[in-house]
Amino acid sequence: MALFSITTLGKPDATNTQLKPAPTVPAARQIEVGMHIRNIYNLSLKDKTFSADGWFWLKWPESIQQLIESDQIPITELVELENQVESYDAQLEPDSTEPERLEGGRYLQTFRFSSKFYDEQQNLRSFPFETLELPINLEVRPSQFSMGARGVVLVPKLHAKELQGHSIALNGYSVAGARSSSAIHSYTTTFGEEGVANSGDYSMATFEISYRTNGWAAFYRYVLPWVAVMVILLLAPNLEGNLNDLRLAIPSTALLTLVFLQEGAHAELPAFDYLTFLDKLYLFGYLAATAEFWLFVWGTNLISRAPEDQHPQVMERINQVDLIYQITTLAGCLTLLLLGRGSA
Repeated sequence: MALFSITTLGKPDATNTQLKPAPTVPAARQIEVGMHIRNIYNLSLKDKTFSADGWFWLKWPESIQQLIESDQIPITELVELENQVESYDAQLEPDSTEPERLEGGRYLQTFRFSSKFYDEQQNLRSFPFETLELPINLEVRPSQFSMGARGVVLVPKLHAKELQGHSIALNGYSVAGARSSSAIHSYTTTFGEEGVANSGDYSMATFEISYRTNGWAAFYRYVLPWVAVMVILLLAPNLEGNLNDLRLAIPSTALLTLVFLQEGAHAELPAFDYLTFLDKLYLFGYLAATAEFWLFVWGTNLISRAPEDQHPQVMERINQVDLIYQITTLAGCLTLLLLGRGSA
């Protein structure tokens, strides 16, 4: 197993987020942005996608309005949904054809959106007790707003409760919170603009709702079957050492059961380059079942080769080794259940 890990598994590739901290710019180069997510649905852990709909709104000063008018930038192209996928059935519509002029000389434009989004930062190391952060990224669209041109920055301004709508509940999860942030998305291309520094840097605002799994529901569905198999493995050494056929059948059956249980648990998950918490449980179960099978083979050979008058002493020795196995396995199970998530 060590040789396989060294030559095959390796280390996972580092994720390049291409994000930089948002700079502080004058109010004349800021667009305030807010969002209200009405509904979240169609969560797919395997595809790392979810669907959402709601509204977002933009507020900008007179200086940006003059830029919009002079360059004839369409209202619908001020920003884009950066992590949107399958745009053919997406919806992005302004509530009005012209922005509303507010007191103080600022402008307001509200948009309605409905689309499928990609969750690039999904982390299921603690599965089935994971926490999900489902983000919706808004990014300035026209090249005139890039950091290489006017350097217009999106500034999210809203309360966390204002972000959450009434239909954002997901089956098996509870809402853990919401937050917003801003950053500079640094692309690895200049989009054809030669000799312009930072022409591939665009301001991005992220609105994110966090979910965590229901602990008891996850335990009943994923961990309890593993616990049941491990209990059978722990009780199997209590069988007398001379019940050879029965003792040998239990660990092999338990091993096959663990394989099928793990396959069922991964049916709705993507392929990982890391071990989840549940994977660690099953890996320990495989080791425990294999060790028990080896122990029973050793005990069967030992008692079959011993003279009949020495069977009581041999069975006593087998029972002692069985007890050591039970104590070691039980300690390993408890340690993994209590501390395994900490390193997940």
